[in-house]
Amino acid sequence: MDTGCTPGGILTVLELIEDYKPAFVYEFRARFHLGLADLGTTVPWEEVIYLVAVTMSDPTSWLQAAKHNWSHPIDYNWTLAAATYDLLATVNSKKKPKPWPRPWNDGTQKKTVRKIRRDARAILSKAKDGDLEWQSKPTPM
Repeated sequence: MDTGCTPGGILTVLELIEDYKPAFVYEFRARFHLGLADLGTTVPWEEVIYLVAVTMSDPTSWLQAAKHNWSHPIDYNWTLAAATYDLLATVNSKKKPKPWPRPWNDGTQKKTVRKIRRDARAILSKAKDGDLEWQSKPTPM
């Protein structure tokens, strides 16, 4: 009987269980009221694969946060509040304030910000010099 789901999907779910078992168990109990024993029996594997796929794309998920090494999950309102805080702190501070800590601060954020600033300076410099060709290659990270 063909269930329509690929073996890779089941293997991916099993790898997630092995690597992030506490977060996986919590997500399935809290969101779906299912335990590990329900996978493949009460809920068919095809459905489990779909549930995991959606959970992994949801920033409020502990499983998604664990997979990406975040300190905690977030929701879109949290992101908006953190960005608003950063903007208000910047506007109302004489010194450059530190941004509100993000759960994904792992050292790569500073490198990305430097790259964005470098690219922005290059674009502004070209525009100032009259070179309006916007198809230039971005600088490598």
